[in-house]
Amino acid sequence: MSVTENTLENLFISKVRIKALRYFLMNPETEIHLRGAVREFKEEINAVRRELTRLEEAKVISSTNKGNRKYFELNGDHPFVTELIAVFHKSFGLGSEILENHKKIGNIEFALLTPSYTRGIFLNMQIIDMVIVGDIDLKVLEDIVNKCQTKLNKEIHYMVLKSSEFQLRKRRRDQLMLDLLMQDNVLLIGNRDSLVKF
Repeated sequence: MSVTENTLENLFISKVRIKALRYFLMNPETEIHLRGAVREFKEEINAVRRELTRLEEAKVISSTNKGNRKYFELNGDHPFVTELIAVFHKSFGLGSEILENHKKIGNIEFALLTPSYTRGIFLNMQIIDMVIVGDIDLKVLEDIVNKCQTKLNKEIHYMVLKSSEFQLRKRRRDQLMLDLLMQDNVLLIGNRDSLVKF
């Protein structure tokens, strides 16, 4: 168990709630009904119902009735959603793998996940899920990304830049860099002020 997963277990007492939050925050555009949630979380129906009700009461998720089923989805307007998405992406999946293996990957100055990866939101025609700046061992990074792609069953688009190239592109006000920096990214490694400073 990673340090971040352990932190979540201490912050959120209920393991079922962690599973529910993980599902909704890692799949923000996906709806699920109660029985689907029971199968997905591999938990008892009463425990799942109780946690979905609590999350709905807290307005973290919302529900709609379709036929005789009630479907739940993430409430993207909740004031804590952005922070919760960041916490869960640092605790699970690609973000967690980057954090756990950052020393093997190399000297990382910045590592970030973009909204195309964390929320399914695409800016213009650019689909970049992750950006890493620094002196990187590309083979190690490729192995980590391939492992996550297999788990997620989807392709992960990433960009690796040397620090000098990143700084040059920022100074030149490269449109791709401006677009990337203006997004609501999940910063895994690095200082946000240094990341956006021109």
